[in-house]
Amino acid sequence: MKTYKTIVPSEYLRMTNWVNNTLRVGVILRYSEGTIVKFVTCLFLFLSSSSFAQDTLTIDQAIELALKNNHSILIAKNEASIAENNFTPGNAGMLPQLNLNTGGTWANNNVRQELSNGSVIAKPNAGSTGINSGIALTWTLFDGMKMFTTYEKLNELNTLGEVQLKIQIETTVSKVMNQYYLIVKQNQLVKSLESDLALYHERVNIAQTKFNIGSAAKTDLLQAKVDMNEVQSNYLTQQNTLREYKFTLNQSLARVAETPFEVSNSIVISYDPKLDELKKTVADSNYLLSFYKRNIRVNELSLKEYQSNYLPKLVANANYNFTQSKNQAGFILLNQNLGLNTGLTLSWNIFNGGNDLRQVQNSKLNIQNSQLLFEQNKSIIEFYVLKAYLTYNNAKEILKLEEENLSLAKENAEVALERFRLGGSSTLELKTAQKSYEDAQVRLVNARYNTKINEIELMRLNGMLVK
Repeated sequence: MKTYKTIVPSEYLRMTNWVNNTLRVGVILRYSEGTIVKFVTCLFLFLSSSSFAQDTLTIDQAIELALKNNHSILIAKNEASIAENNFTPGNAGMLPQLNLNTGGTWANNNVRQELSNGSVIAKPNAGSTGINSGIALTWTLFDGMKMFTTYEKLNELNTLGEVQLKIQIETTVSKVMNQYYLIVKQNQLVKSLESDLALYHERVNIAQTKFNIGSAAKTDLLQAKVDMNEVQSNYLTQQNTLREYKFTLNQSLARVAETPFEVSNSIVISYDPKLDELKKTVADSNYLLSFYKRNIRVNELSLKEYQSNYLPKLVANANYNFTQSKNQAGFILLNQNLGLNTGLTLSWNIFNGGNDLRQVQNSKLNIQNSQLLFEQNKSIIEFYVLKAYLTYNNAKEILKLEEENLSLAKENAEVALERFRLGGSSTLELKTAQKSYEDAQVRLVNARYNTKINEIELMRLNGMLVK
């Protein structure tokens, strides 16, 4: 596993810059070896304290925070939980329904009844009461096997919810990783500009000294200051961009935008897949393809549900009831019943306006569409895998080249600075060498970032980001 670290000036260059800052009117102060050692020690402690003043947020910690706090993931988790809760035999209609019913009536009426034997019953304000209560059991014994199909469909929907959750997690993790390494890249660009500023400041000091002793024109000094101010302006711009990138990552982690943190200064490139292996595994490991594949099965089960409507339905009924009615007038003064009633109900829908046929036809079309969507996305993902693989390997080759190129550009800038100090080169030659070093730093930082981003995308396509 190879680790790429931020390029910073050598300690030799730091000491050289510091010593040359003391040049005034051609007088070079000589420092003892002990003084330089003390200076380097103090400089190292200062840089260390400034670098670790804020907590360092690792990529694993950033992903952990996203999984815990990201709103999109939390919503997807709730949706997956809903699908899991729906996966029950009762929701599929396999279990009986048991209801407890109770009720009562009260009445006050003027009663007049003439019986067949000639008797007349007349009673004003005659009261009557009625009470009923019971337990009713309803159980579908057969519904064309629909309940079993529905239960299997609920299981598929539950699994589909889990796949959707993984897709959301994968999308968020990929987004967070991209944002994190964008900050690492930007942080490296800022640090490279800091080293550039050290070189430009050295150049200004040398030009100032030469101008003071009359060995160089003022135009060299002015140009050196102009170039340094340009780098300083770019440095401030890049610092502000770095802050904005941190705000964006904090938002993805559901944290306060201004939450301070530092990131790791290294980018590790470790994924090294083979194209033949990718072609074999991507169809099974890609979560989006898994979603479309399971969606086909869901539509197939929906078709079976509609086809079950062609068959009869058998329902068992059982009731245990208590009823009582009391009357103050009339032939029956008390009527009370208590007992168990059972029965079976067979129903068969012969014709319902052709709705069953219409639903079956539409369901078959949905299956065809889901199959076409799977094939379409399979072709697209296979294309993106091939493209990502080629781009990733090309990025790794460019990275190796830029690493070598930076080493050459750095050495060239150091030699040019020494020659300029000794009067062996012109301002233009030094500026060209410095510009080459700056460009090499930027290209290397971009090459690392591009390689990492392509690695993340290739891992995402192959289902490697989420397990």
